[in-house]
Amino acid sequence: MNRDGTIDLAIIGSGLTGLSAAIAAYSKNPDLKIKLFGIPYDTNTAKKGTIDTIPGVESVVGVDYIVQILGQIEKFNNEYISYFSSSDEQDDNLKVKEKRIEIEEEEISKIIKEEDFVLVTEDGESFKAKAVILAYDLPELKGAVKGEEEFEGQGLSYCAVCDGALFRGKKVCIIGKDNFAARGALFLRKYCRKVTVLCPSSTLDIDKRFMKKLEKSPNVKIKYGIDLSKVEVVGSQFVTGIKFVEDGEEKELSVNAVFIELKDKPDFSMLKELDIRIDEEGFLETNNIKETNIPGLFAAGVITGEKDYCAILMGEGYKAGINAVDYITKK
Repeated sequence: MNRDGTIDLAIIGSGLTGLSAAIAAYSKNPDLKIKLFGIPYDTNTAKKGTIDTIPGVESVVGVDYIVQILGQIEKFNNEYISYFSSSDEQDDNLKVKEKRIEIEEEEISKIIKEEDFVLVTEDGESFKAKAVILAYDLPELKGAVKGEEEFEGQGLSYCAVCDGALFRGKKVCIIGKDNFAARGALFLRKYCRKVTVLCPSSTLDIDKRFMKKLEKSPNVKIKYGIDLSKVEVVGSQFVTGIKFVEDGEEKELSVNAVFIELKDKPDFSMLKELDIRIDEEGFLETNNIKETNIPGLFAAGVITGEKDYCAILMGEGYKAGINAVDYITKK
């Protein structure tokens, strides 16, 4: 898989959806060259706390689950090398030292469709691929409140699970809604003295199971209907508090950290060279085999509007991976 060579399958995104797509594609045809683009430890699944809703897995921390999957992929690579090393090594067509699944920790800035797909990285390098699967996560929503840029890394974080333990015994605030915010709050309650959740809507819109846990947590307080445009993170060198308006009254909380758990719409800037279809809600349109309106370009996971549940993300990845292999085989 030299940089001047052709990849059979390129997968943009190395989270749970992308990794599942790679495993499915390898299982269907281990002779294909598969490359994933992205950092597995900087994905939504890796940033989750304890996950206990995966069938057959009693309980696992998000980052540990990613580690297990990466170990599984490495075993597949070693299996392939071992298999062909026992064959006739005089055959120059056998590249026994070449991994079948590689992870490239680079971001793709542009995708072009020629006879094959051309993927251009932010560093200007390019790769050719016969088929592409888009499987990356939703980005953090930044710029939602005042003071973000000033205090990022100085008590303001976009990942409660990543940084929450640093504020053990402290008062903290989490801004967000949906299950992303719920998981963050449930993680923070274990370490922090007090957790205040500022929710921009009238409901967190989370699983009832999460809601029951939050309601039973004496150190968690939820405030609803908070206008984010009137929220401000304050401090000197580090975060010392947060200002907001509740029921028309200006308030200020003394906190040592602020965690923003808000997700933005998918970023499709890398697809600007392609006439790809996007639905009314801002997600990629796909057919029943997870293919977009561009032949050979597949999409799976949250960027198609699917819910962020591990079992769904895995199934999405598997379906895209298998159908992408079928496309390559027919081509």
